[in-house]
Amino acid sequence: MTEEKIRLRDAIKINLRGLLLLYSLVPGNMFMTGLFIVVDVVCSYWDYFFLAKFVNDVVLGSSREVLVWDVILVTIGRTLINYLFNSLQKFWFYSGSNSWELPNAHLNEKMMSMDYEYMESESIHNRRRDIDAMVRHNGGGVCKLFWLATPVVEKVIQMLVAFGYTAYLVSRSFVAFSVEPVKAVLFVGTFSLAFAALLMLSTKKNKVAEEKMYRYGEANVPNDRQYEFYTTEYMEKGECGKTIRMFHQQNLLSSHFEKLIETIHGNIDKMSREDQKRNVWVGAVEALVSGLVYFLLAVMVSKGAILVGSICLYAGCIINFLYHFRYCLVQWVELSANTKYVKMYLDFLDIPNKKYEGTLPVEKRDDDQFTIEFRHVSFRYPGSDQDVLKDFSIKFRIGERLAVVGKNGSGKTTFIKLLCRLYDPTEGEILLNGIDIRKYDYREYLSLFSVVFQDFKIPALPLGENVAVSTEYDAQRVELVLERVGLGELLQKMPAGLNTPLYTDFDKNGVDISGGEAQKVAIARALYHDTPFVILDEPTAALDPLAEYEIYSHFDDLVGTKTAVYISHRLSSCQFCNDILVIDGGKAVQRGNHEELVKDQEGLYYTLWNTQAQYYQTEG
Repeated sequence: MTEEKIRLRDAIKINLRGLLLLYSLVPGNMFMTGLFIVVDVVCSYWDYFFLAKFVNDVVLGSSREVLVWDVILVTIGRTLINYLFNSLQKFWFYSGSNSWELPNAHLNEKMMSMDYEYMESESIHNRRRDIDAMVRHNGGGVCKLFWLATPVVEKVIQMLVAFGYTAYLVSRSFVAFSVEPVKAVLFVGTFSLAFAALLMLSTKKNKVAEEKMYRYGEANVPNDRQYEFYTTEYMEKGECGKTIRMFHQQNLLSSHFEKLIETIHGNIDKMSREDQKRNVWVGAVEALVSGLVYFLLAVMVSKGAILVGSICLYAGCIINFLYHFRYCLVQWVELSANTKYVKMYLDFLDIPNKKYEGTLPVEKRDDDQFTIEFRHVSFRYPGSDQDVLKDFSIKFRIGERLAVVGKNGSGKTTFIKLLCRLYDPTEGEILLNGIDIRKYDYREYLSLFSVVFQDFKIPALPLGENVAVSTEYDAQRVELVLERVGLGELLQKMPAGLNTPLYTDFDKNGVDISGGEAQKVAIARALYHDTPFVILDEPTAALDPLAEYEIYSHFDDLVGTKTAVYISHRLSSCQFCNDILVIDGGKAVQRGNHEELVKDQEGLYYTLWNTQAQYYQTEG
């Protein structure tokens, strides 16, 4: 993480925006926070005020009834209010505020609504990981803001009240020395200077210690991220487990873990030592200030400026001031250091989507007849200076079977990403029924497509929700598409039917499914949504050519009259298509059916066909 100086004005704006965001995520949070602050201040001074009253009433010989009420107010009243307040506060903060969970959920919503190109950006993922690391390991970021800002406000109010009592006490000292004004000025001046000097010393020590502690905590962020990667992302993966055993990586990884743990705990030890040194200094300062306060109070009582009982009130208020001053300093330094992490969170939310989202509705056609055209399209990925597609032009209609074939890296998957508008062309345009797809409402345009990508994922959710991609769905339709893709027998074995969770990652009652079954679930998901376009983007690349051909040809029967686009680097899988597009080096180099293309001995299709034929020829 880079050091970034944030001006005070900007820091205030950042933290206010973060607080308003938190309050907007939790309705009623602002009101409850204000209520807690008021009640906490009242409870803090309750004891001092009524204890002083009780002692003064005893000294002045007040009636028994007055003294009984004093005792009730000092003991039962304060205890009851404090108990109710703390119970409500704990319930709200820990059960009702959700100040840890909701900001993270808000971040997830941002991630899911960002342009797809950000999902393929490692820098974006690292920014998100850094935010997560600050929350998990250091308790920092926008989540911590809730726990920092509220106490700061409360402590400031506490100090203002205590300062008011202290100022009144100082004014009484002038009364005590009214006959000796010079002595009064010297006495009050000496007390004030000593008081201010000790507070400044305490402030400096707090600030230095907190800044060092935050630096040590910040230094642990990349170490924590690395440790978590190896323990969760690496060691828990089956494929990594094989590598660990076959190449005897145990000693290598153990040595690396030991160094990481040593570094992490070294920083933690440094933080602990700084905290201890800070506490020693602050304790000494508070002891000196307390001595000054009691000396001043003794002089006030001896001069008759205040009653004996008022010692409880003024001493309590000034010591309370010192406590809240120290606490406020700690919180303020933490708040200042935490500002950069709040800014990280807000900056992430502010990442703008680059994609223009049009407003035109997609034409509703009963015959589902649409024409797609790529017109002189070129495309390069962000940060690259090399075109993946170059002057790419094709045209096809709904209802056709289009196979897109070519060597690995030729641009086949990029063609699908552009078709589905996950990216926009660098040059040229893509047209739907003669209109640039960028002019259409983005969500409506996406609703034309159902895609099974090569790297499809099936989350550990109930089977029915996986197919319908919703918690509410037509169970009969889900069962029908599962039957059509050949998962009827699997459905019968599911203990809870469509409500059975897939995989046992998070539910011991879940059912683990094979890779082939997962592919069929992904295909069922595409069919359930009944869109005009259905696309298979090499989801069977791990299978042998014959198995892939069987799945593709069976899927072709399932698609019916819809447009099906098949992406593969294996030509055998798509022989049944009446329209085959050959891509090479980002360009459309050939187009036709299998019989036409295989006759062109100068074409790439002929070369690829004969090169691959040995892998899928069968006995006639």
